Amino acid sequence: MVVVRWGLAALLLGYCLAADPQDNPGRREAVFADDFSQGALDEAKWARTRCHDFQEEVVDVVDGRLRLAAATLGTDDATVKLHGVRTTEPVVDLTQPVEIALTLDWNHQANGCYMTAGAYLCPEAADNPRDAASWLRVEYIGVPPGRNARCLVSVRRDGLDEQLLTEGWPAQREGRAIGVQRLQLTLDDGHLRISENGAPLLEVADLRPGFDRAYLYLQQSSHSNYPRREVFADDVRVWR
Repeated sequence: MVVVRWGLAALLLGYCLAADPQDNPGRREAVFADDFSQGALDEAKWARTRCHDFQEEVVDVVDGRLRLAAATLGTDDATVKLHGVRTTEPVVDLTQPVEIALTLDWNHQANGCYMTAGAYLCPEAADNPRDAASWLRVEYIGVPPGRNARCLVSVRRDGLDEQLLTEGWPAQREGRAIGVQRLQLTLDDGHLRISENGAPLLEVADLRPGFDRAYLYLQQSSHSNYPRREVFADDVRVWR
């Protein structure tokens, strides 16, 4: 059974595990955390990912936040470019209750068409998690004419995709305004709950992703022939 409540969430600005990492009531053990306060990417925690051709591709830390930037002018029209970071270890253990939280800033895109930003849970360490056989994905997708976006939650099991949340796409094509999104995701014995800025976004009663441990990916993608576009991530937490 899938329960979707995104009308209220559309009025808020936010991204996935209650409202803020400080709200964790202490019943869980923190197994991974990064607020990017070091001023540079921590290579002990993160490995960079990149797939296909870019005019410009940037992964760095600016003002205490992870920045993902991509320009694709003059690149191959046949490929979707994907890049970002993944954890160096599979920090998400799905054999026990797990909670994941992160903040994503859509960064006031003037034209976010055919751009995505979001997170993957994937059992493989890959340059392109999208091509892996199995994953769970939560991402925002820019919709024409480019100022709005929609949220997509989907799962792939052995190469077969299932969409869990589309926000009415394609029947509803207008999307919604997003900004700094606090996402919170909980998985407990197949029960998936996702909240956005503290408001319920999606609940799935019996989700079996088909893997026990996963790397956490933060990713941006773009089609070809777009100028530089930047998004930011921050305050990443994993509890068990």
